[in-house]
Amino acid sequence: MLLKALYDFAHERKLLDDLAFSPKAVRWIIEIDAIGKFLGVVSTHTDDNKRGKEFLCPQTTRAKNGAGVAEFLADGLTAIFALDLAPEADMPEKTRMSRDANNLAKRANFWRQMRRSMRDLNSPYRLAVLRCWKLSRPSRRPLSFLRWGLSPIPKPNEKNGWWLAVAGGSEVKLGPECFTLRVNQELLLESEELKTWWRSSHAEELATLKDQSAMGVCLVTSAENVSLALTHRPLISGVPNTGSFGAPIVSFDKAAFTSYGLEQSLNAPTSDDAARAYAAGLNWMLDRRDHSLRVGATCIVFWAKKTIQASSLFARFLDQPQPKAVRTLITSPSKGFLDNEWVKDDEFYVVTLTGNAGRIVVKRWAQQSLDAAVQNLKKWFEDLDLEVPPRPEPKTKGGKPKAEAKEFNPLSIYWLSCATVRKAKDLKAETSASLYAAALEGTAPPTSLVKPLLDQLQSKILKDENYRVIWDQSRFALLKLILNRHHRSRNEITMQLQSKLTADTPDPAYNCGRLLSVFDNLQRKAHLAENGGASKLNTTLAERYFGAAASNPNGAFSMMWRLHMHHLKKIRQKGEPGQKTAAAFQRSIMEICRYFKASSKDGTPQFPRVFTLVQQGRFALGYYQQEAERAERIRLWMERKKAEGKLSPDIDEQELDLLSDDENQN
Repeated sequence: MLLKALYDFAHERKLLDDLAFSPKAVRWIIEIDAIGKFLGVVSTHTDDNKRGKEFLCPQTTRAKNGAGVAEFLADGLTAIFALDLAPEADMPEKTRMSRDANNLAKRANFWRQMRRSMRDLNSPYRLAVLRCWKLSRPSRRPLSFLRWGLSPIPKPNEKNGWWLAVAGGSEVKLGPECFTLRVNQELLLESEELKTWWRSSHAEELATLKDQSAMGVCLVTSAENVSLALTHRPLISGVPNTGSFGAPIVSFDKAAFTSYGLEQSLNAPTSDDAARAYAAGLNWMLDRRDHSLRVGATCIVFWAKKTIQASSLFARFLDQPQPKAVRTLITSPSKGFLDNEWVKDDEFYVVTLTGNAGRIVVKRWAQQSLDAAVQNLKKWFEDLDLEVPPRPEPKTKGGKPKAEAKEFNPLSIYWLSCATVRKAKDLKAETSASLYAAALEGTAPPTSLVKPLLDQLQSKILKDENYRVIWDQSRFALLKLILNRHHRSRNEITMQLQSKLTADTPDPAYNCGRLLSVFDNLQRKAHLAENGGASKLNTTLAERYFGAAASNPNGAFSMMWRLHMHHLKKIRQKGEPGQKTAAAFQRSIMEICRYFKASSKDGTPQFPRVFTLVQQGRFALGYYQQEAERAERIRLWMERKKAEGKLSPDIDEQELDLLSDDENQN
C-alpha cells in the first residue's frame, strides 16, 4: 500500500524529528534597519540555483488554499504586501472580491504572527517589525520598489507582471517566489529564539487539529481509537500541474464518495501522525533528484527499503545514462554494490504522479524486489540497444559547440519521450508514465506510440534540411523497444529486432525500409553523376515517398522501381567507375529483393499492398539501420584512406559520393 510504504520511509529515514520546519527556497531578503527603515531587497539566487537559497522554513499545518493563512517568516508577495499575482485576470466580480478579501486576510495573518512573536520574545526588533508592517499596508500609493506592468523595453506578446527594483537600479520580474526579513543584519529565519517560538506555535496548531478531529481506526497503521486527520497536511509540493502551495494526494470532489455521511478526508481515515509522516516522506523525495525525476506533466518517485544508494543508481540511468555505464550494465553479469545476497531480499517502490485541478493523480504504483527492478532496468537498455554511427559535436556558425537546452542523453526518459512530440511542452503524462513503467516494471509500452514517433519522423524528413536520420537515436531506440516487447508479448520470437542491420530476414516491412534507403542513395548518386555535385536535389525519394511507402508500399515502390532503373542508367554512362557503382547498387537491391516474389510480367517484385502500424514501425527501423550501416562503412573507409594518406583530412562529408565506391562494394 502506497501510504504505508511512504509512512515507513519517513520513519526509517528519521524525517519526523522536526515537522515544524521544511526546506524551502527563499529568493528575496527584505533589508530593514533596527528602527524599521527600508534599506532594499537582496537576492539569494545564483547562476546554479535560480530559485534562491534553500532554508529550513516554518511550516504551518493549517489549510492555505483560500483561507487567508500565511506561513511564518517566509512567504510570497501576497502574504507580505496583499498583492495579487494576477490583478488583471478576468473573473466574475464576486470572485474578485473574495480573492481580494483573502489577500488582505493572508497579509494580516503574516504580520500578526510576526508581531506576536516579537511581543512574546520581547525582541529588540519589535518596533522595526511594527514599522515594516505599516509600510506593507495596501494603499493607493504604490510601494517604491514594486510596480505592475511591462518591462522597460517591452517584448512582443509580453504580459504584465510585478517588477522588483534591486540594487544597481535594475528590475526583476517576479513569480511565485518567497520573501523573508533581515533586521539590523540579522536574518530572522536563522534566529534560534524565533525557531523555538515557532515550534511552540506549531505544537499548538497540532493540538487544535486533534481537538477538532474524529476518533477512529487509521487505515495506514491499523491503530485504533486515534485522532483522524480531517485534511492531510502538509500538502504535497513539487508535482507538475499543481499549485505552488501544494496539493493533496487523498481527496475527492463527488458526493458519491461521501459514504455514510463522511466528510473531508474521513472516507479515507488516516491518523494525524500517519498523514504527516507519509506527506513528509513524499515531499522529502520529491525535493531530491536521486529519488525523483520529472518529464513534462509527470514525475516519478522511487526508493529501496534498505539499500539507500540504490535510488541514485536508478536516477542516473533514467535521467543521464552514460554509454559506457549502459554497456557495462548490459554486458556484465555483476551489478556492483547490488550484487549481494542480502540485497535480493530488499524491496523497491516506484510511484508515478501527475496533477489535475489542484489534486495529485497516482498514474502507477508498483512494489517489487530490488533484484527484479535491476533486471528490468538491464532489459530496458538491452531493448533500447542500437548501433549508432558516432555523432559529431553540434556546431554554431562561429564553429563553437552548440549548447543543448537540456543535456542530451538520447536514452534518457526525457529525450525518449520528446521523440513522440514536436515540442517538449506537448508531452502527455501517459507517455512518460508508460516509459517509466517499461523501464522499472518491464511492461510493454502501447503500440499506439508508434504513430506519433513516425509522424514526427516524417515531418523531420520533409521539413528539416539539417535532419540526419542516423543520429536520431532516441526515436529509433524507442521504436525498437516498443516493437520487440510487442512481439515478445505475442511470443513472436523470430520477429525480434537486433541492434544492427539484419540482412537475412524475410520480413517484408523491414526489407521495404532497407530498399527505400538504397533507392534514396542511388538517386543521390545519379544526381551527382549527372551534375558533378554542382546542384542540390530539390526533393529526395525518402522525402517524397517515405509516408506512402510505409503505409501503401505497393503503390510507392512500383513508382520507385521504375525510377531506380532510370537512375542506374545515368550512373552507367560515367564510364568504368560508373558501371562499377551501378553494379554495386544493383547487387544491394537484388540481395534485398530476393525475399519478395517476382511479378509474372516484367520481373518487378510483388510488394505488399498495406502495412499495419507495427509493420510501419519495422519499415522505419529497416530504413534507419540500412542508413546507419552505410554511414558506418563510409566512416571506416574514410579512416582507412586517411591513414594511407589518400584522403584529405578536411574533406566535406557531402563530397564522399564523388569518391571511389569502395564503400558500396564491401
